[in-house]
Amino acid sequence: MNTTDEQARDEERTAAKLVAARRVLVTGFTAAPVETAALACDLAEALGAAVDPGDIDCGQVAGPTITRIGAVTADPGELRDRADLVVFWFCPPAQAAAFRAAYVTPAIATGRTRRVLTVGPTAAAPEGHVAVPRDDAFDLARLLHAAAAGIACPAPAPLAAACDTLHTALEDAGCVAFVTGHDDPTGFEPWSLAGLVRALAHAKPAFQVPLGHGGTGAAVCTWRFGAAGAIAQADRNGAAFLPAECDTLRLVSRGEVDGIVTAGPLPAAVEAAIAARGDAITVIRADEHSLPRLLAAVRTQAAVGGRP
Repeated sequence: MNTTDEQARDEERTAAKLVAARRVLVTGFTAAPVETAALACDLAEALGAAVDPGDIDCGQVAGPTITRIGAVTADPGELRDRADLVVFWFCPPAQAAAFRAAYVTPAIATGRTRRVLTVGPTAAAPEGHVAVPRDDAFDLARLLHAAAAGIACPAPAPLAAACDTLHTALEDAGCVAFVTGHDDPTGFEPWSLAGLVRALAHAKPAFQVPLGHGGTGAAVCTWRFGAAGAIAQADRNGAAFLPAECDTLRLVSRGEVDGIVTAGPLPAAVEAAIAARGDAITVIRADEHSLPRLLAAVRTQAAVGGRP
């Protein structure tokens, strides 16, 4: 038997396991290319599966920030070409490094000088660090929002210097970009920052570029099913959006799925929840190369087994 035949048999066995599962979750594609995200959604439909790209926003009780209040976002290329002030807002340094090299280091198209500030407990850029504890992110954003709106709101002593530095930089900038990498499960911090960016956008070009969340996967899910994730069953004709109920971590932790297909890396908390389930859960780790074959095998198995 050649390698191709062996691979086909493995895919058939994998598809059979998924079709026979009580409930499947398709996840892990929050930052995947559009084509991969679309294939993941196709697979979820074929299995009648729950689908959640893995965006932490979908674990919030009120749902994703952009759904609740709107957010001013932009493509990273717009930051590269236009922003003369880039603020890394509580971004883990490792997460920000590659982004910085690709989009912040190149010169602005208009020739203006770009200033970079990094806000948080740890510097995400080699210059312009504004040290602020993680727990103060919400308060800092609200204070800057008040300042941008011209509302007198004295900052408490621990945040006064940071507020002054950032407010002055925001006032002097011609185009502002916030690069964010938040992991706040309550949603208060992204809500507060979205409000600040929206207030700034009334006076000058200002936008947010999220890192590691709210990516392509969430966009494809929204186009396809009407929600960014936490979808109880993939259905183009009416998918139930259940934030903080059908997000990846909760479905796995509560034992509500016995099969998972992940099309990309999963957060550490999800991996731990999967490990805690042991043999009670089947995990299939797919990618852009194996997804098309797996989808074809599932469709064949589902047709034979009578699964909708």
